[in-house]
Amino acid sequence: MNNMISPDQAAKLLGLSVRTIQSWLRLGKLNGIKLGSVWRIQLDEINRLLLSGGVPSPKLSRIPEPLLSLQLIDGRSVTFVESAEGLLLVAVNGKPKATIKPNELPAMIRAIVKSSGSTQVSALLFGE
Repeated sequence: MNNMISPDQAAKLLGLSVRTIQSWLRLGKLNGIKLGSVWRIQLDEINRLLLSGGVPSPKLSRIPEPLLSLQLIDGRSVTFVESAEGLLLVAVNGKPKATIKPNELPAMIRAIVKSSGSTQVSALLFGE
């Protein structure tokens, strides 16, 4: 159950309001599990939504220097950038898509590579 998050956490990751997340859950736009009156959402569902290009985060207006860039076999380019808040910004083909915690990076990379339909990816690690 550690890969389940609350609507509040999902809202923060997606840069949306909690009301929007709750509305999407009720409408079926976002898949979740309702336990009594409490919703829980799998992180894979958030990643699916982000990878489909459906939710740009309004918090991200530009992409600074990347930490890591992935070139997928399907032609997409995914860039990870460190933000001032200690989070990582995720951009697909130069368009901001999400903010994630650094410890969520491995799961995000696995989901991205899996969605590309290949087990191969080119990675470029930037550093000082």
